[in-house]
Amino acid sequence: MHVPARALLLGLLALAGAACGAEAPSGPRARNLVLISVDTLRPDHLGCYGHERDTSPTIDALAARGVRFLDVTAPAPWTLPSHATMLTGLYPSRHGVKSHETRLASETVTLAEEFQAAGFQTFAVVNSHNLGAPQFQLAQGFGRFEYLTETFTDKEGQLRTGNLGPVVIDTARELLSERDPAKPFFLFLHFYDAHTDWTPKAEHRSAFVQPYAGKLDGRTQQLQGVRNRGQQLAEADLAFLRELYDAEIRTFDDVLGGFMRWLGEQGLVADTLFALTSDHGEEFQEHGSVLHGRTQYQELLRVPWILAGPGVPAGLALETPVHGVDVAPTLRALLGVPAHAAMDGLDVTPLFTGGTLPARPFFAEADQNNKLAGQQEVDRKRMVRRGHEKLIEDDVEGRLELYDLALDPGETNDLSARAPERVRALREELRRFRAGARASESMSGPTDEERRRLDAMGYGGEGDDE
Repeated sequence: MHVPARALLLGLLALAGAACGAEAPSGPRARNLVLISVDTLRPDHLGCYGHERDTSPTIDALAARGVRFLDVTAPAPWTLPSHATMLTGLYPSRHGVKSHETRLASETVTLAEEFQAAGFQTFAVVNSHNLGAPQFQLAQGFGRFEYLTETFTDKEGQLRTGNLGPVVIDTARELLSERDPAKPFFLFLHFYDAHTDWTPKAEHRSAFVQPYAGKLDGRTQQLQGVRNRGQQLAEADLAFLRELYDAEIRTFDDVLGGFMRWLGEQGLVADTLFALTSDHGEEFQEHGSVLHGRTQYQELLRVPWILAGPGVPAGLALETPVHGVDVAPTLRALLGVPAHAAMDGLDVTPLFTGGTLPARPFFAEADQNNKLAGQQEVDRKRMVRRGHEKLIEDDVEGRLELYDLALDPGETNDLSARAPERVRALREELRRFRAGARASESMSGPTDEERRRLDAMGYGGEGDDE
């Protein structure tokens, strides 16, 4: 990866950063950045986004201190491409990471590389193969990059996923304790706790989950079986799954609360910008399926995004639609890090003071159909949205769906047959977008062990038969 040309590029970035400094708009400026990605987190299950249950007191407090974006679109419905976007500000078609057989292009400049060139110490602690496996090259620019394996073997010999939020936090505390306090830092934390398998703490399971006599238990493999069979669950089953999910979110929220208290004790809250977001949501059969990765509906594409800290007004909820591609350029602007690489997203800070953003379409792509390489093609579906109009295109089935999100946020009324002119216009937006795609950097597919791990994570083709 670090070929001479790349070394030259990074050297030029560092020189440019030293020459340009960290000039940016006037006003308070954070010294440090903590970017928190909570995998598989839906905003409508958070109190600060209107959920009636007390799932997220720590996240709610963070939102009260800052800005909460109400309409955020993820670039993809699964972990790998969406996080590559988060760390580059590029759509999957531009950064090239769209499957387990592709990697981040070596010449792509990441957010971490730009922060590093500007003099920041850069740390990451991640909890998924989709971020941590070195072949995907998402570690570019991080001085310390720690991958905590998300899977373990249970007493029956089955590979499972568990909650490692406390270990993520312990590792982050260790990294920050070893940092040079004379230099600012950028810390990226990724948590897998809200992702299946759902194994919340007993106290939160007791508080959130009603007695249930069905067969479901929240395991990924079991839910893959439900999806693969096309099984339609009863409302009692779905209620149980939603309650488990709530309990899991609260379990994570407690972990985050402990970390925030520790940062306060270290004197690292007042001058730190906090950004909390997610890569995608989760399905509870709103459109007939469970888990995530295969569709482009709002239950997967709408994600939270909260900013709090210096330079961010408190208690502001913004309805203007924004996108996951905007995270990187906005963080760069708020910390005054010079821009050395073009990004697809926008700095959305003008919204803080009543400004507007240019009108633009949003895209989502790179679906993961959870079939291993050679069984079925990937990236079969994509989405384009302009304003409240949203078109989903399925290449394999030749299907088009058009929704008006203002009138039909649940996407239950397909308007494609009644509005062919709008379908044509949005398809043309998609055509122009796809014409700008860059070739992905291909690599060999997962090893047998990696396939087994991906299957346990919900990204393989297998599931429980019953």
